[in-house]
Amino acid sequence: MKRIYHTWDKWECYPAGFYESKAPNGMTAQEAMKRYADFLRDDSAFEDALKRVTSEWVRSCEHYLSNENMNRIAWLGQASACAALKLPSAFRSGYHLLTPEEQRKADELALKYLNLWLERQGEPTLALEDAGSKLDVELY
Repeated sequence: MKRIYHTWDKWECYPAGFYESKAPNGMTAQEAMKRYADFLRDDSAFEDALKRVTSEWVRSCEHYLSNENMNRIAWLGQASACAALKLPSAFRSGYHLLTPEEQRKADELALKYLNLWLERQGEPTLALEDAGSKLDVELY
């Protein structure tokens, strides 16, 4: 896929609070992480937010979802929580409060919307294993 770039000031996720470091509405960090996990468990709310992000956040999706070297499934989950709950991506570790089965279910729902977005771009769809980061992290 050809990479699409937009500068940060064009991203819809930026003014939505994606990069904030504090939890909204006086929540503690623990409360924000729990709220993120609860959101990912709620198929209806998560799907509504995925629809919104992939249709309304045009430039953010182009910038992030055209980047095959990042975990696009994770970005969609974080962007959806930001759009729906004003939760910054800083609280993404709430994902790890999910059981492995819940993680897989949330990942598959995000994959559905990644593939819908890819199809609209004229790109082939992906399996879950191919939608994450393609970079190997060098530990040493």
